[in-house]
Amino acid sequence: MDKSDIMRICGSLAKFRPSFMAVVMNLSEEDLVFMEKCFQRTLIEYEKLITYSGTPTVVWRRSGEICLVGKEFSLLTEWPHETLVPPTLSSSLTSSSVPVSALTQHPTSPTYIYQLMNAQSVIEYWERFATAAFDNQNCSWMIRCVLVSPTGRDIPCSVCFTIKRDIFDVPLAVIGNFLPLFEGQREKK
Repeated sequence: MDKSDIMRICGSLAKFRPSFMAVVMNLSEEDLVFMEKCFQRTLIEYEKLITYSGTPTVVWRRSGEICLVGKEFSLLTEWPHETLVPPTLSSSLTSSSVPVSALTQHPTSPTYIYQLMNAQSVIEYWERFATAAFDNQNCSWMIRCVLVSPTGRDIPCSVCFTIKRDIFDVPLAVIGNFLPLFEGQREKK
């Protein structure tokens, strides 16, 4: 990504940051804990929904950290589920099925949705997110985006992003439903 692309992303982040900071500064520690509990409940609800749907779906925090991935998304992009949503230290230690050696073999650093997109798609995502983040009438949008597989292969998709808000009207999570575009096959016919 070149400097002008990074500046466009920074400009997009600067559009919604003041509104976000104004809301979050007035929240108590209990409010923040409640927001996290709401987020965890939302993940449980979406996990059920995603298992019944055949659409490649990903749920991530407003920061872009991936928290939930449908198996169809892993099949589409060829990214292993464990890479996209690594086991956390707390869940790994409480689970008797995960050996402690697995913690040293698999990094527990988060994966961000924008790490899976090409540069132009990242720019467009943040520009659209900045517009929709605090606009109650515009909580979902569709764009064309290019995902990148672990081998570097481009995967053109049409994607619908939906912002899920918490009770404070702050973006809590983003749900992305990805559908592959088979443009090359259409051109051959």
